[in-house]
Amino acid sequence: MVVRRSVVAVLAVFSLVVGFTITVSPMAGATPAPTAPAAPTSLVAYRGYNSAEIVFTAGADGGAAITNYKYSTDNGSSWTAFSPAVTSPSVTVPDLTNGITYSVKLRAVNSIGDGAASDAVSVTPTTLDTVTWTTRVPAERNSWHSVAYGNGMFVAVSDTGTNRVMTSPDGVTWTARSAAEANSWQSVTYGNGQFVAVSNDGTNRVMTSPDGVTWTARSTAASYWSSVTFGNGVFVAVSYFGANRVMTSTDGVTWTVRTAVASYWSSVTFGNGVFVAVSYFGANRVMTSPDGVTWTARSAAEANGWNSVTFGNGTFVAVSSDGTNQVMTSTNGTTWTPRSTPEIDGWGSVTYGNGLFVAVSPNGGPRVMTSPDGATWTPRNAASLSLWDSVTYGNGLFVAVAGNGTAMTSPLASVGDAPTDLVATPRNGSVSVAFTAGSNGGAAITNYEYSTDNGSS
Repeated sequence: MVVRRSVVAVLAVFSLVVGFTITVSPMAGATPAPTAPAAPTSLVAYRGYNSAEIVFTAGADGGAAITNYKYSTDNGSSWTAFSPAVTSPSVTVPDLTNGITYSVKLRAVNSIGDGAASDAVSVTPTTLDTVTWTTRVPAERNSWHSVAYGNGMFVAVSDTGTNRVMTSPDGVTWTARSAAEANSWQSVTYGNGQFVAVSNDGTNRVMTSPDGVTWTARSTAASYWSSVTFGNGVFVAVSYFGANRVMTSTDGVTWTVRTAVASYWSSVTFGNGVFVAVSYFGANRVMTSPDGVTWTARSAAEANGWNSVTFGNGTFVAVSSDGTNQVMTSTNGTTWTPRSTPEIDGWGSVTYGNGLFVAVSPNGGPRVMTSPDGATWTPRNAASLSLWDSVTYGNGLFVAVAGNGTAMTSPLASVGDAPTDLVATPRNGSVSVAFTAGSNGGAAITNYEYSTDNGSS
């Protein structure tokens, strides 16, 4: 090494004397210095309620891990970092105004700084005054327990039937798929490039798939695994009962049992840097963990049978099948507030999508309710009085599946079409305008606006 430096120094002096240029290549094995990330590509926008979901393909990280993304809604004049930080190729842009068209750009951030800006994608957030559900024909009339969305595909799992998996790119047309084993599949999630499903029986109680079509059985500790989620690079599964109540995996293949609070854990989710599980029975009906490994017991808002928990818009929301207040909310997973519901329906599942919480029920009246914040809920009519067990959001629509073999979907309402056939009649100091109303987009028209300066105001 000393000899090499001496030679380079001599050559450098010689080059100054005789006036030629030399180039010294990096030593073999040297690591290139990291750079700012490349631009995200293939942006697709889905409108939401005062928000927009942007799905994209991440660009190269420049040799340093991407730590966050920023967005711009004014063609790159100003940028806002997501808080909390997001590193997955799906982000929700908040604080937009319904009916206004935005041109959204994204860029990644690493330790070097801000990366290149993406091309713009246009999106118009929509009003969600009414949610209309439509019945869909499933692949088989199985007892569908859980549905998830990822990689452009909806995937549902069942505990009965010949084919205990079905897939759909749009929630409308479903195709039967063979599960890895004929187990009682209870829950499915998507993360880290693959679907992971868990079962409460069988030899291998986990199966994985990159596309929802081809599944591989994975060995795990025996337990009544009831729910699985993905967050912060880790899959976490919880059990309803048994010696093993929590297990974790970074890849969905190799699982490690963790010590957990003893309770009947029915659902687990991740948000705001913490895993949260809720229980149907037991002294402690909530537990939290920063990593899926170490868990702390928390007090629920009420001693209800909590069936499902989700996270969205900075809030955890859990739903119950009994009790006076069948919803509870929390910003941190630790302190919970009871919330009243419009119907005592025995709520079985809750999800969050693009600005709206949606809960479904296997019994009762409307069997669907929605909320923008988890606190105030509005009843909606389900497509049918089916045993709705699970609901998820993806690709611009909500999809629910039922224990009696049905499915239903609900798209976000549009902002409506423009009025047409305008005819103006002059009056004294005013004008009367007759027109044909456009489509209301699935939500009641509440007013009209007018402009006298070609739309400037």
